Amino acid sequence: MFLLFAEYQKKIKTQFNDIQIILGGVHPTALPEKTLKEIKFIDLLVLGEGELTISELMGNTKLDEIKGIAYLKNDKIFINPPREMIPDLDILPFPARELLPDMNNYNLGFDWEGRKPAAMVFSSRGCPFNCIYCASKVMWKRKIRFRSAENVLKEIDFLVKKYNIKEVLFYDDHFTLNKGRLIAICEGLISRNYNLSWCCLSRTDCLDLETAKLMKRSGCHMISFGVESGSQIVLDAMEKNVLVQDIINTFEICKIVGINTKASFIFGGPKESYSTIKETLSLIKKILPDYVWFFIMTPMPGTKLYQLHEQSGIASDDWVSYNQTTYTHFYDTKFSYNQLRKIVAKSYRSYYLSFNYIFSQIRKLSFRKISTFFILFKNILIIFIYVNTGKRK
Repeated sequence: MFLLFAEYQKKIKTQFNDIQIILGGVHPTALPEKTLKEIKFIDLLVLGEGELTISELMGNTKLDEIKGIAYLKNDKIFINPPREMIPDLDILPFPARELLPDMNNYNLGFDWEGRKPAAMVFSSRGCPFNCIYCASKVMWKRKIRFRSAENVLKEIDFLVKKYNIKEVLFYDDHFTLNKGRLIAICEGLISRNYNLSWCCLSRTDCLDLETAKLMKRSGCHMISFGVESGSQIVLDAMEKNVLVQDIINTFEICKIVGINTKASFIFGGPKESYSTIKETLSLIKKILPDYVWFFIMTPMPGTKLYQLHEQSGIASDDWVSYNQTTYTHFYDTKFSYNQLRKIVAKSYRSYYLSFNYIFSQIRKLSFRKISTFFILFKNILIIFIYVNTGKRK
């Protein structure tokens, strides 16, 4: 994806030489020198949080006076001091959705089972945890900043009244982390009585039964969890800081209150073995998520895992390979790419075609739409698409 952007930049520069190209995000923030050396059509990089930096750039401030940028000048790389993070996220304007062609065209995709029109809302930035594979701290450091409940509800009011939004995805790293704020948002949604449903991302150690009940009452119908593994050995090696029993308890809570679940898993992490994979597959059968996603462990730039790859001499300079389904270099495990690919494909087949999963979905027809059958069909389709893509000799 990163190199695909580079090709677009080359085309833009070829046709419009006077247009400046600014690049930001995790990769440039983690590797500014490498990015400037490898991508020849970039004028400058915005490092980390970009709103205030972009504002200064648009104000024609001298480059050497702007914090949080990197650029080339006379074939020399300059990296300015980092910019302080915005302490109060409430000062930021809402996204300029009016620039989109038609908000009615947007939904969240079948795996969220959402309605249309839909919108994503980011109500916080960052994560206080330290999982070795996660690049969140590259952008936001190892901390989390929250928008106030009042500010979040104000954006939802705007979305409902202007665009008649029916579905919201809170795409924070951990929407449920601040319990007091979460309760205030849920109570605000209940009092408004909108025809609105919502979903979010969370950790498996950040949800209790009473809060889940309130979330359900306020319109929450699905939570996505980064489970990653069913082996405590692998979870500890990932520095996930969560217990297998936490995972089991949280999925049980969601079943009790009627909130659907997504669960993502990563194969090929440190300490991974056939024994730990067997533990993961056993856990999946126990917690029975409505959706599962399987990934191959990939060392994103700026993460501890990337540093471990560099130190062990297996980090790749081929950025095309940094794909979470087709990455081929693995740290502290003896699995090969082909072995992991087969494990992932087999895991999809064995789960989505299992009697327990299909029966669990059919049982939900008592309080879910008939579209469950279509969802089952789509899940089966995912299996065959995955099995027949990304193959390497």
